[in-house]
Amino acid sequence: MKLRIGVLLWVLSWVPYGLLLGLSGGWLTLAWAFEILLGVVGLALAGTVFGRAIHEVGWKGAPRVAWHMLLVGDDSGEPVAEAP
Repeated sequence: MKLRIGVLLWVLSWVPYGLLLGLSGGWLTLAWAFEILLGVVGLALAGTVFGRAIHEVGWKGAPRVAWHMLLVGDDSGEPVAEAP
């Protein structure tokens, strides 16, 4: 679930809130800082979960585990059983 939230926060950081709300001056700068904060928090949250998964299964199994965590929402980092 943390990976999903992290990715969602990162995606939301690309929304130009200041322009959509018609802000200018200091308020635009504050909205811009908020967008950067969303992105950094999202990457940190998703990165820690993904890093743990890479550590447990290695780089070769990392994409499979990342997709499993995104689709199923399982943050355990448990390797998904491979098809024979």
